[in-house]
Parts: sequence; C-alpha cells; structure tokens
Amino acid sequence: MSPQLAAGNNNELPFKATSIIIETTDNDIELQAFVDGGPVKKLQISDVRERAIFTLNTQRKLGRQGLSELTFASEPDHFPEEALAPSEEANEVVRAFLAKFPAGMYEFEGKTIEGTELEGEATLTHVLPALPEITNPISFTDEPPMVDPNNLIIEWNPVTAQFLNNGPVEIIEYQVILDQVEPLRTTSWIDGLARRGLINVPGNVTSLTVPPEYLLRGTLYDFEVLAIEASGNVTISVGEFMTME
Repeated sequence: MSPQLAAGNNNELPFKATSIIIETTDNDIELQAFVDGGPVKKLQISDVRERAIFTLNTQRKLGRQGLSELTFASEPDHFPEEALAPSEEANEVVRAFLAKFPAGMYEFEGKTIEGTELEGEATLTHVLPALPEITNPISFTDEPPMVDPNNLIIEWNPVTAQFLNNGPVEIIEYQVILDQVEPLRTTSWIDGLARRGLINVPGNVTSLTVPPEYLLRGTLYDFEVLAIEASGNVTISVGEFMTME
C-alpha cells in the first residue's frame, strides 16, 4: 500500500525514516536522532511520557525551501578523565544518562511546506553493546604503531555482552572509520579537514583488510571500530597508526 493510501483522509503521511539511538565511547555517551522525509518545515520529537524534547521551526527562505533530512546529537556526558570505560565511574555516568532518556517509543511529528502533517516513531532501548576490543594494530608505547600500507588488517574481538552487564546483544554490523590526521586537507569539506573513509561489515566479521589505495605513506591515521546493535545503539573504540614511508 502506498503512503498516500495508508494515510487515509487525515492528511497525514509517514516519515521515510526515523531513529533515535545512544552512542557510547570509552569517554562519553550521547543521544542521536535521525529523520528523513520532507520537505519539512516543522519538526517535534516527544519522549515516552509524551513530553516534547526537540522542536524545530525553519524560518524565511529555509522555511519555504524545507528540509529533506536531519541528523543531530546531544552534547555528550563525559566520563571522568581518570576513569574511562570500562570502569564503575564510567558506568555511573551511563546510568545517569539513561535515566534522562527512558527506554520506549518516541514520537516524531512534522509539517511540510505544503502543510501536510508527517508522523513517525522510533524505539529507544538501553541495550548498549560493550566496547569493541581492538587487537590490531595496537601499540605498547606512547607512539602509534607503524604499519605497512600495502598490508594492513584492522582486527577486533567479537562483542558478545552489554556495556553495563553480561546481558545478550545482537551485533548486526561493525563499521570501521578511518580519518587521515596528518597531513590534513588544506580545505575543509563537509566532514572537516580530515579525509575520511568508512566501511560496514557483517556482524560475524571481526577484521577488515584496508584497501591500500586509500592509504598514503608516511601519514598518521585515527581509526574507529563501531559495534552496531540490532536496536541501533552503537559503541566505539578508537585506535591510531602511522604508515611506513
């Protein structure tokens, strides 16, 4: 059935996509939301208690143009610098953060520039996967490990438990993100000065051979390994390496 037919006669259409998730690293935790469908002029997100937690009203020319999609993240809550995850101090920050954003159904409501009402919903869960444990490349000193750009494999252990407990998780994908740190781009693009590459692999894969075409010699890179749970919640571990000249 088409969205137009599904909406009936109440002049409401579903958003193309809505999501609300939690992203956790070894030093912070934040809320992220995504909505697709438009052209949207107004948007509101309400929590499980039907309280508005986000309201957007575009104005003037942007209000007449509308938005096609929107992604945003909350300001993260940071763990104590001396007690990064995993630690009980970090767990306390996570528990306090989860109390702010209860699990359950969040409602998305919007209006297009033509006046059509849009609606959607997304479920927020508190199932946070544990941090991926990176096993290669790693350094045993303060210096980044030196790697051969023609033979680099990033590896990590499978994530099988939750961040706060040993409860089950369902990892549907891992994602590896590489950022060129030095030298940086001379001109900032939409994702900043760092040249960025990313690739997703299935949830049963725990290594990635980095295409040598991506890497430059004598260059410092940061990389992230993301564990993506079936709920959409994500945890991220970070590493770095230097390519040989």
